[in-house]
Amino acid sequence: MSRSRRSVSLLVLAMVAAVSASCVPDPKPARQLPLRLYAIGDSITRAFDSWLIADNLSVSWVGGYHGTWQQILGIPNINAHNQRITARYGSSGRRNVMEAQNGARWDDALSQAQGVVSEQPTYVTIMLGGNDVCRDDLADLPTDEEIQQHVTDTLHYLDAQLPSGATVVVVGIPDIKRLYDVAVSEKGALGISCEAIWQTTALGFPCGSMLSPDNTEADRLYVQSRNQAYNDLLMVLVGVQNAASTRVHYHYMDAEQVAFTGDDISSIDCFHPSAQGEALLSSLTWSQGPFAQ
Repeated sequence: MSRSRRSVSLLVLAMVAAVSASCVPDPKPARQLPLRLYAIGDSITRAFDSWLIADNLSVSWVGGYHGTWQQILGIPNINAHNQRITARYGSSGRRNVMEAQNGARWDDALSQAQGVVSEQPTYVTIMLGGNDVCRDDLADLPTDEEIQQHVTDTLHYLDAQLPSGATVVVVGIPDIKRLYDVAVSEKGALGISCEAIWQTTALGFPCGSMLSPDNTEADRLYVQSRNQAYNDLLMVLVGVQNAASTRVHYHYMDAEQVAFTGDDISSIDCFHPSAQGEALLSSLTWSQGPFAQ
């Protein structure tokens, strides 16, 4: 077992012991319908470079939509959570708020969460951590303790501010090394190889910790181990919060095992999910979630 995963395991045991020693909370209120959707996240949730250059909000895995203009322009219909909610529960009382910001990390989660006060959402999704794994250098990766603090602060804030019976879904970090392994032999924009695109990491291209041409395989395996450790920690922290809360329902969804293929990765930057990849994320996260039938 690596040192990072061993440290997470010790932290997990401490948390489980603390929860076991605490009083069992009263039963939660009935789960509200997910009519008021609020998305916290980063560029994946904004579907950056997934279809056209920059943001493509209509093909976001969670907040996407597909109206007349999308049909006319031939933009893919990815059947986002937003669409699934309307299809199942109707359009009355619906709200779809996109709070995710490009480049966001877990230390940005609390500021994004603060918007729930005015919106009072009944369904909150959080997908962050990709930019915590993707740093300019391996030495910049956050510690478990830093991630724990940001996650705990955010979940505690949501617990105090969301309506009783609301649902919070936290999606784990996709396996960034798998993205590398799949895309390394692919071509991106204008037929340029993904490796050539990634060589621009020296000019500030994201995820130098994984995609830099100067990295060794050992470097990438280390980053993957941190990716896994962060997800272990997220799973435990969400479980602890759910056990302690008397007001809000919390769920963790594993995205680390999402089997992205070449077609699921952006042909623009060889880094973000394509529209097909966003559709895959929508399908898998919805099917794992509390509103799937």
